[in-house]
Amino acid sequence: MKTKLRQLFATNLIMLLAIALAAPVEAGDTGENRNLFKDAGAKQEGTDFKPAPDKIETNFGTLEFEYGAYPTEETAQKIYDEMDLQRATQAYMDFFPTLSAYAIVKSQIRDFKYKSSSDVAIAALPGWTPNEPHLTGNNSTVYANVGLDLKIDGPTVVECPPGMNGTADDITFKFLVDIGAVGPDKGKGGKFLFLPPGYEGTVPDGYFVVHSPSYRIWLLLRGFGEVGTGDQAVKWFKDRLKVYPLATGPREGRFFNASGYGINPLPPEDGSFFEMLNEVIQYEPAELFDKEQLGRLATLGIEKGKLFNPDERMIKIFDQAAKLGVAMSRAIVFAPRDPEVKYWPNRKWEKMFVRNTEFLRNGYNDIDARTLWHYQAIVMSPYLLSNTPGAGTYYIDVAMDKNGGHLDGAKNYRLRVPANPPVKRFWAVTAYDPTTRGLLDAGGNFNKTVGSNEKPEMNPDGSVDVYFGPKAPEGKEKNWVPTNPKKGFFLVFRLYGPLEPFIEKTWVLGDLEEIK
Repeated sequence: MKTKLRQLFATNLIMLLAIALAAPVEAGDTGENRNLFKDAGAKQEGTDFKPAPDKIETNFGTLEFEYGAYPTEETAQKIYDEMDLQRATQAYMDFFPTLSAYAIVKSQIRDFKYKSSSDVAIAALPGWTPNEPHLTGNNSTVYANVGLDLKIDGPTVVECPPGMNGTADDITFKFLVDIGAVGPDKGKGGKFLFLPPGYEGTVPDGYFVVHSPSYRIWLLLRGFGEVGTGDQAVKWFKDRLKVYPLATGPREGRFFNASGYGINPLPPEDGSFFEMLNEVIQYEPAELFDKEQLGRLATLGIEKGKLFNPDERMIKIFDQAAKLGVAMSRAIVFAPRDPEVKYWPNRKWEKMFVRNTEFLRNGYNDIDARTLWHYQAIVMSPYLLSNTPGAGTYYIDVAMDKNGGHLDGAKNYRLRVPANPPVKRFWAVTAYDPTTRGLLDAGGNFNKTVGSNEKPEMNPDGSVDVYFGPKAPEGKEKNWVPTNPKKGFFLVFRLYGPLEPFIEKTWVLGDLEEIK
């Protein structure tokens, strides 16, 4: 009896397994392991094919096809106009990081009057003014700005002193190397040798060697502590930082205070974006870019080795594509739909890097996360998203008050920074213009940051109240960040050397409260 029961049980089990294997993919099953030999669906014939109709309604007009499939002349033109617009809009989004890096390198030569890669602009105020609207550049630290061109200079040396921190990125704004405490020099300084694409020559000893996939490179170097500000900072960098071709050895460079100098380092938001994009495609090696992307650009008239000469139709399309790309980028940055963007679930503060600094997710490119960072910020380094206590930095931003209203420069707000901010170096909060994503001009090319370096007044419990508005509350000038009553604004809160309570999210920053 037991034997018969076991046989019956085994038979039923086999039948159930067979039914399960033969069953269609259930709702919720991704089909990752679907075996088409077991289930390819019901049999079909040619008559089961359902062609698109010969008249299609779209948001760009009615499309008509003669004899079922042949587009009329008018329809073909509508299709190509829309196709070119869509491809150009996606190109704006895809190549924005590249144009962001290129716009900086080009503007340093055009606006700061660099004559060679040995020239260095120092943001010695410290930091920038609103008339140098680098994407969320700040006025808390002293910057040195270096632009290399390996096609002109060949292998190039950057000599950095101990204690200097910075990052080198290629022209697509991809990370190359960190310099300083988190770099290969471990904060001791040294000679960094940047080699051009395809370099096959001798590599001398005694250098930190960096192979670059692009000819143009941008370096942002920071100085803290003894660097000082103003003329002292310029002298500090001039005495210690050297940039020169390997072939020539050290050469004279122009070091100057660029704070207040004025520069336009922003990617264009009109059709001229594509003129700049063509400049990059022509200059850099084709291997730097994805073949699929280059193929799409070729359909738009941007192709290496060929003149870029758009007609009036394409000029209009490029201009509209840029504006659509801007609109999409603004939505991603200021109205994100990614559920992971919140830093704390019950606060308005958002991450600027959602998951990582490579913009990779589950084996694919995290393209909206890439836009989230690059449309509002510059520089790429793994240590901009530091989960190592005391190392690197971490940035979060906010564009809304606690009730969900956009921050208005005509209103007054208070931000409470809880006691014992978990940072090794310092914290700072800065106001930015949402249209430029550069420092907010509160009037007269003026912007003021409040942070621990400014030694703001503390509450009895150790917390700090920071005030935002067109006028300082009485007696609160030291804790006040001025705004422009004619503009909106958003804030970036920076932690230099974040510690465990921030990383583990046990220390929670307050939301902005409107003060009536």
